[in-house]
Amino acid sequence: MNTIVTTLTTEAVFSDDGKKRYLLRKVWDAKKPKLTVIMLAPSEAAGIELDNSTLLVLNNSSRLGYGGVEIVNLFATLNDFSLKHAESEDAENCKVILDSAKKSDAIVYAAGVGKAKNKAFQLRQKQVLEALRPLEGKLHCLSNESGEARLQHPLSPAVRAWNLSPLKVAELIGELQKVKSK
Repeated sequence: MNTIVTTLTTEAVFSDDGKKRYLLRKVWDAKKPKLTVIMLAPSEAAGIELDNSTLLVLNNSSRLGYGGVEIVNLFATLNDFSLKHAESEDAENCKVILDSAKKSDAIVYAAGVGKAKNKAFQLRQKQVLEALRPLEGKLHCLSNESGEARLQHPLSPAVRAWNLSPLKVAELIGELQKVKSK
């Protein structure tokens, strides 16, 4: 008989007023590489309860051999998935994203494409990507096995089982330009 015992350490960083979540860190094996995943906007998931996105991130990160993940978001306002409260500037959130990305072994840009026509999304995506340019060697996106279905959010059925594809900042900014011109 084999017994597996795992300890999952969770840390969530919220704004003083509790309206924003800047970081959700989950670590289960500190000896293994760490992943930063950048998504769109946070839910209230913080400790024991997991939303579907966080569950998929944890499962896939573990399957890929990572021992911890830091989940950050382009926008920090809780449950603002429609981006109704999206601010054009959030220096604190951008700092947390960059700090997490610098400390990680790999970065996954997984904000999806559903908000690609939203002006606030376009602006924040460009701000974050420009800040990540020096770390481009660690930058990836989610794709399916064939390498297609790129730039997806973890909830996309096309990428439920993750493959990480290298991502160039210029490629993503190019996609942004295509959307703007439509």
